[in-house]
Amino acid sequence: MLSEREETVQAMVSLAERTPEYVILLSIPNIAENTAVRLVAELGDIRRFKTRAKLNSFIGLDLQEIQSGNYTAQRKITKHGNAHTRKLLYWTVINMIGSGAQPSHIRDFYAKRQATASRRKPLLVACMDRLLKTIHYLVNTNQLYSYELACSR
Repeated sequence: MLSEREETVQAMVSLAERTPEYVILLSIPNIAENTAVRLVAELGDIRRFKTRAKLNSFIGLDLQEIQSGNYTAQRKITKHGNAHTRKLLYWTVINMIGSGAQPSHIRDFYAKRQATASRRKPLLVACMDRLLKTIHYLVNTNQLYSYELACSR
């Protein structure tokens, strides 16, 4: 017997299967049904965002810079957007980095930058941005994920 949560997820999956975004999200490594459904539900139609910067702003991953005279503070994400999607992207990136089952350009990016990064969180935010860039590109061009294509971009 399925719990109420599992029934809700199954209903969401049956609705999301009709959207092209769902199939595209499933083609990305380490994004399973549950994550894809939640991303489709939180983001809606990704094509409405003309640029990746607008998508980042919607989620709250855009950077703010504080300046006063000659002083420039450290850049931080604004966090003005959708907190649920930020959390979902964060855990998706954590799973991508930790799992070695499928090749992923996000894991490659993380491994390359890890040696020079002084802190882990800004690097994870950069990986979240990279994942959003990939999702935005794939949905707008209606392509499935290809590791070779992602590495060449």
